[in-house]
Amino acid sequence: MSFVRALQIPYREARDGFWGEQTSTLNWCEEDYNITFYCAELVNTLTNLVFMWLGIKGLRNVLAYNHSWVFTPVYLGYLTVGLGSMAFHTTLKYEMQLADELPMIYTVCIMGFAAFSYRRSVKEQLLVAACMISIAVFVTVYYLHAKNPVFHQVAYGLLTAATIFKGFYVMEHDLRPALRKRNPAECDKYMREMWTLALTGLFIFLAGFFLWNMDNIFCQHLTATKQQLLLPWSVLLEGHGWWHVLTGLAYHMILWRVWLTRCLDGSEKDFVLDWVPLRSIPQVLVREIESQAIAAQQQISLVRTQIAAKQREMRLAQLTRSEISALPNDTDVYEGVGKMYDSAFSKTPPRSSIMANRRVSRFVAVPVPAMQDKLGEQIKTLEGEVETMNKRLHYLETTAKNSQDHIEKIIKGGGQS
Repeated sequence: MSFVRALQIPYREARDGFWGEQTSTLNWCEEDYNITFYCAELVNTLTNLVFMWLGIKGLRNVLAYNHSWVFTPVYLGYLTVGLGSMAFHTTLKYEMQLADELPMIYTVCIMGFAAFSYRRSVKEQLLVAACMISIAVFVTVYYLHAKNPVFHQVAYGLLTAATIFKGFYVMEHDLRPALRKRNPAECDKYMREMWTLALTGLFIFLAGFFLWNMDNIFCQHLTATKQQLLLPWSVLLEGHGWWHVLTGLAYHMILWRVWLTRCLDGSEKDFVLDWVPLRSIPQVLVREIESQAIAAQQQISLVRTQIAAKQREMRLAQLTRSEISALPNDTDVYEGVGKMYDSAFSKTPPRSSIMANRRVSRFVAVPVPAMQDKLGEQIKTLEGEVETMNKRLHYLETTAKNSQDHIEKIIKGGGQS
């Protein structure tokens, strides 16, 4: 406890703020302007950085691997939710509250479109799109009129639940039979992986929802405790901040839908879910073909370096041979034969002796014709090694090109759903 007390930082006494009076219909348990004059709820603001990080990560993954186009607006909506929430908690203004809450509805409607329009005809997809747009418009208009946060929360919850349970249904009704037919040996593995990802995302989301409610219900008690703990320890009791972190990590649910779409497309052998449950952030990547391409590129660089070294050695031998050929045959030339050691002994106090080793270079005289023959053999050997390396370089370049072509073929064929 002494360590905790030694690091305690008091809150601001003044509770005035840069953005003026609150106009939002909601205010959370974090006390206003208690840390800084410039931000109404600093913890609730900064915890939205999770959305920024994962939104950009997800968007890059979609663009890099050409996942279904629908996930681009999903991630853009995800980023917009994070930005809107940051603006809301920074200012506590009604306009910024709408910038936080309405994108939540729009993003889950896009996810709903992805779930309910998959593999439908164009007419059916347009009908689903019209339904989702109608729902989004209705929720927006009614919410602007009623200004009832409970309505927004219920609407968001129902849309999210419908989207998730539709995905569960598709997994068992469509995906499992398809996997059993085309890949019976690994069907159970893929389904277990799919369910683990989906339920992990759902668990994280529900954990955030639980903490959000606890923060609302026990706000008075939590505030009193935070006043005793002070900063930075009190930050851990900001339940709404944990809601942001955990709902941000419910990003797993978006990745679940990406992976589900890939498997429904029959691309599970071309892509892989890169994820260690509860220890890493999931992402859907091209399978080991990409690793092969990267390894080939690394080997290409290494072989090129080796070829350059052998060519330098060969040029040196050719130059030496050219110079020696101009000498008379009876000229003394010397060849290095490596390092040797001379030992000198010096007697010091009785019963002990010290051996001093001296490393020296050794040379032997070689006739000019013999030296020319040796250099010729060396050049011939080096030429053979360079030729072998060039063949390996050609093989690696072909492998890298074929791998890259295969990756591009997979990616170009994968974003059509």
